[in-house]
Amino acid sequence: MKTNVFYHGDCLTVLSHDIESESIDLIYLDPPFFTGKVQKGTLKANAWHPETMEVSYEDSKAFWKEQGYATDAPVWLKDLGYRDRRPDFASYLYYMRLRLQHCYRVLKQTGSIYLHCDEKASHYLKMIMDETFGWENFRNEIIWRRMAGAKGNARQCFGHSHDVILFYSKSKSAQFVQQFTPLDEKYVKEFYRYRDDDGRLYRKAGGGRPAHYRYYLDKSKGTPVQSIWTDIINVQSGGEDTGYPTQKPIKLLERIILASSREGDIVLDPFCGCGTAVVAAQRHNRRWIGIDASRQAINATQSRCNQLPDNLGAGLIKELVIHRDLDAIKQLKPLEFEAWVNEYYRATKPNPDRGVDGITPDGIPIQTKSHLVKYPVLSQAATDIKLHPVVPKPVSKAIIVSQIGFDDSARQAQFGIKQEYGVELELITPELLLDVDIARRVGVAR
Repeated sequence: MKTNVFYHGDCLTVLSHDIESESIDLIYLDPPFFTGKVQKGTLKANAWHPETMEVSYEDSKAFWKEQGYATDAPVWLKDLGYRDRRPDFASYLYYMRLRLQHCYRVLKQTGSIYLHCDEKASHYLKMIMDETFGWENFRNEIIWRRMAGAKGNARQCFGHSHDVILFYSKSKSAQFVQQFTPLDEKYVKEFYRYRDDDGRLYRKAGGGRPAHYRYYLDKSKGTPVQSIWTDIINVQSGGEDTGYPTQKPIKLLERIILASSREGDIVLDPFCGCGTAVVAAQRHNRRWIGIDASRQAINATQSRCNQLPDNLGAGLIKELVIHRDLDAIKQLKPLEFEAWVNEYYRATKPNPDRGVDGITPDGIPIQTKSHLVKYPVLSQAATDIKLHPVVPKPVSKAIIVSQIGFDDSARQAQFGIKQEYGVELELITPELLLDVDIARRVGVAR
């Protein structure tokens, strides 16, 4: 499994195909919030709203009306989508539920997950997290005060000044290292007001302990971090703003990474945005995997990684982006597409080629085409595969991947080729490999 790499595509596809079960030590995810900004009407084809999930109200309504009772969604979520007439919000939650289930699969037994969300969805997402990770594995609802001021109309309600981070572990054996903040200066002056013969400051133990018990200031780790975080300011105030709409402070991610991972562990961010989690992981000698559906996000993350000092960027793969995005794959040049197919199947290119572009680890030959495939191409492919000197024999199965697709004659020829050559051909397109229709079926566009 690759690490220190970016995946451009839907994290559901990447989690399903590229991430091994129980291989990840820490997951942090900061998905787009459900703000309700884009609920009805036509979605703009080229619009980019990384701060908010774009949810089609009408498509969501049709999904929950026609399929809601046939899905594996819990009853409360079906009712929210259909009976309560909030299909767009239910679609957002269903979208998250699918991805969180895969997060559970890839997380180690000793691993932890931090889900960053806002007050509109946090309680519903907690129900999904309880269902997926188990209520007994809930650790904290962390309140992060992101700014001193607040957004929202204070004349109608109290100002919104915080985000919620739901912290779960996969089991009771999850690793955790307690974090500390420096002692408050006022507290130090008030309590550490004694000096010993060597001039060291200390405070008396109190609590009924003997008078000779002392707590020395130079031995103090500081104040243990609690579940309300008010000491980390937002990026605009902290001077690290890159201009990315959903950027989070590096100190926020450093606290999470230092608490729930060790050096050499793998940190996964399925919605990596401008890459704060990736940068924090690299700074603290963790391996990482970043995923985002937006090419703008991947570019922003790469740019940020390229700005790391050389001592922090050592061993960092700054250029490698693996595409799991249909539009990007459709635009690949023929040799690039061939390489992508082999990477997807973890196949190796044989030498000599002779009509076979790759062989999977279990010996299945692959032929890759960048054009519309018709019957003659399949017939020649079957011959090339049967006669290839490197392909394991006997050949009973082969994969044909077309960047464009197959015409009717090619699909009709599958049965005849199996009868004549004894080879079962799988006709594959990028759409099938990515299953890009998953998100559309629940009415969510990214």
